[in-house]
Amino acid sequence: MDNVRQKGVFDHLMILERTEAAGHQDSDVLEELRTTAATLRAKRDRIRRETSAIKNLKDKMDQGLLLDEASEEKIEQYLLMSQRMQFKDLQTAHRLIAGYNLVESKQGKSVCVSFHTAFEGVCLETYYIEADLTRKVQISRHNIPPFIPLEKLAKENLQTDFKGFLQTLNLYLNGLAGRKQQIYLTEELGTVEVLEKNQLCNFLALMCKAPAESDEAVLCTLEYGDLTRCLPTHVTIDSENKTLIESPQWKDNQVLLMETPVHSALLTMRKLGSIS
Repeated sequence: MDNVRQKGVFDHLMILERTEAAGHQDSDVLEELRTTAATLRAKRDRIRRETSAIKNLKDKMDQGLLLDEASEEKIEQYLLMSQRMQFKDLQTAHRLIAGYNLVESKQGKSVCVSFHTAFEGVCLETYYIEADLTRKVQISRHNIPPFIPLEKLAKENLQTDFKGFLQTLNLYLNGLAGRKQQIYLTEELGTVEVLEKNQLCNFLALMCKAPAESDEAVLCTLEYGDLTRCLPTHVTIDSENKTLIESPQWKDNQVLLMETPVHSALLTMRKLGSIS
């Protein structure tokens, strides 16, 4: 953040100094430029001193050296200011990419993030986390399901890339919500029997009935290896009638289950006469 501030001041100062060197004839304009240049030089020097002081304090902290109370307070203020600037950037990014909302709380010392999940235009569950922004970013409260790898994601990105952490967590939550909604819609169809599912909704076993004249049962097993997505990474088709599942029709059904949300795939299979 200080690098950006310095760059802006230095660039502005360079332009003014070049202008002075060019030698304007208007004394009033020259005097105004000299005054502005002097102010910017003073600001530049102050930024350099502050940056150097903060760097020295941080080096001491990294070496495990004790700091006096004034130094502790100064670096705490700097870190909080840095985190708040990042938070403002995230608010701007949210308006562009959506997916989650951020609200500042506790006088800027923490941020509350809400994740609104949806699938096929239907709003589903909302999840929340509250992150402490002082000194070290920490998650203080949340209602993220325990089977979402929140601790792993936080360890990977929370300190170094807060925006990346939120975006990845948002993908996991929407992936879960989408898979869960598909199972609900599949059960509502009444076309197949859901034999097995789990909390993470990354495994689904379905028993399908072939048309009445053949009365064959087909087991469809869907595995979701990528927890950020709603589509399976592996689909297995099995039946006692090996000829049936080796048929072109069921080969197409297997591809359909891989590339289409399961409830939609089952509707298509029913319309095509693959299942009753």
